[in-house]
Amino acid sequence: MTRRDLITFFTLSFMWSLSFIFYRIGVPEFGSLAFASLRVVLSGLTMLVFVLLNAKNRQGIRENYKVLAVVGLLSAAIPFVLFAFSAQTINAGVLAVLNASVPMMSGFIASTFFKDKLSKKQIIGLIIGIVGVFILMSESLFTEQGQAVSLSSSLLPMGYGLLACVGYATGANVTKNYLSEISPIAITAGSLIIASLIMLPIAIYAFPYGQSISVTAWSSVICVGVFSTAIALIFMNQLIKNIGAMRATSITLVIPIFAIFFGYVLLDEALDIGAIIGSVVILFGTYLSLNLSLKNLARS
Repeated sequence: MTRRDLITFFTLSFMWSLSFIFYRIGVPEFGSLAFASLRVVLSGLTMLVFVLLNAKNRQGIRENYKVLAVVGLLSAAIPFVLFAFSAQTINAGVLAVLNASVPMMSGFIASTFFKDKLSKKQIIGLIIGIVGVFILMSESLFTEQGQAVSLSSSLLPMGYGLLACVGYATGANVTKNYLSEISPIAITAGSLIIASLIMLPIAIYAFPYGQSISVTAWSSVICVGVFSTAIALIFMNQLIKNIGAMRATSITLVIPIFAIFFGYVLLDEALDIGAIIGSVVILFGTYLSLNLSLKNLARS
């Protein structure tokens, strides 16, 4: 892993963590399902520009449209809808922990179906990172607005969230193993355009007609669609090609750190010792799971 890959890794963490802020602003006005579907549609429209401006990208999409359709479904359309349903009854802490299971699932899929074996160091790093996420979210993990969340009422929504994570992990491995010959822009454009066509009817159906949507809410859904989805997935697909699916999806371990930081700075949320300890544990686990070498990074 080069220094450039590491910079991309943390830049992507920053971009995706902002989606938590955008969701906090936009979901109350749009509703979960409408916001999630609009996110995909806007990201598809954004990537359409890249396709129109570059003939090579169009060729790559035409030659691989079947695999891109699978990636679009697994990495965008289905997970966004599943998480939208989960978010209606499960608090953000539980969803963050579920999302942090993606690299472990990705590693399992890579080693089982694609013979991409993980080292003991990487496996230990993943486990440490997930422990760090639990520490990070310990105060809010099983509570919502001070009330305990019923396990029985959360099982189905948690199942939705886990299925979404399986989609992310599978989509990353499919991208790594079947789309290595085309550019990250073509991969992102093809998968998101197809996903947006699927999600467009849902966006039309779920849109809150008759309600006044503020400029701030519209800005949040545009930003999450353009920057936290379209542009971010270009970086993600490049990262998957460079360092592999499991190490790239380890980004889900780091995202909560940025999310808590932005919550503290922008939303005046509390920052306690548990958050600091959890962040340190996550960074150490991520360091191991990425199989980093400080000497190699300095040389690169």
